[in-house]
Amino acid sequence: MAEENGSEFKPRDYFSAENARPSKSLGQNFITDKRVIERIMSEAGITSDDEVLEIGPGLGALTFALARKAARVVAVEKDARLAERLGGVLAGWPNVELICRDALDVDFGALYKGRRLKVTANLPYSVSSPILIRLLRNRGMFSTLVLMLQLEVGERISSPPGRKEYGSLSVLVQTYFDVKLLFRVPPSSFWPAPRVDSVVLKLTPLSEPRVPIPDEAAYEKILRASFSSRRKMLGNSLGSLLKKGAADKVLAAAGIDRTRRAETLSVKEFGAICREAVKSGELA
Repeated sequence: MAEENGSEFKPRDYFSAENARPSKSLGQNFITDKRVIERIMSEAGITSDDEVLEIGPGLGALTFALARKAARVVAVEKDARLAERLGGVLAGWPNVELICRDALDVDFGALYKGRRLKVTANLPYSVSSPILIRLLRNRGMFSTLVLMLQLEVGERISSPPGRKEYGSLSVLVQTYFDVKLLFRVPPSSFWPAPRVDSVVLKLTPLSEPRVPIPDEAAYEKILRASFSSRRKMLGNSLGSLLKKGAADKVLAAAGIDRTRRAETLSVKEFGAICREAVKSGELA
């Protein structure tokens, strides 16, 4: 049957047969363009030695391609309807493990069997940032991440300082990963078609953070506070996070003018702020 090899099965047929609709709240837009799938596979460099974590397999368009090449595929699907259907057609693939669970609740560490995993995912807009941060915090167990996101999110992640897209997520991801924007994906590559373009990014974990970070939790707090109000000068933005009157002292020690705004600072400069804040003990 066509659906058993995952190459011709159409999401529209499944939902029509079930008299159901894709979930808007889960951001369900299914990849139907084989060229996109082939390119994701190529960019991820999947081989017979690889173990892969796929987040959001949906009805398996990419899962079957992964299963044919990888030694092991762990697919995490939140929607119980889709997981049941996918589990049925994956029954003949012993190298695929299907987990019906929210990716935000999955213990990624429990999936690690000693070989770093490659990650592929089509992340819905509503949860892309929290999932990205969870992947980032578990980056030691991953070798490569090839992620499809809405264009707006992809531009934020890859943006350099000085652009309107540049924010706390840009700095955080670029601190721990090499980021490469691979290609755009038009709405016509999905069913149902989203209203915006998507983009595929490749994230490669660095062996060490791009700059020394003495406390990762403190670093995340500093980034969030710095970008909490883009119009504010950095000295004011950090005032709520650092002890009273300490923001100016920390910024001066880091060699940064308090009147600058967060979007003008580089990863290196944010690292310097974090080191001075932690060293001085001025975090509130």
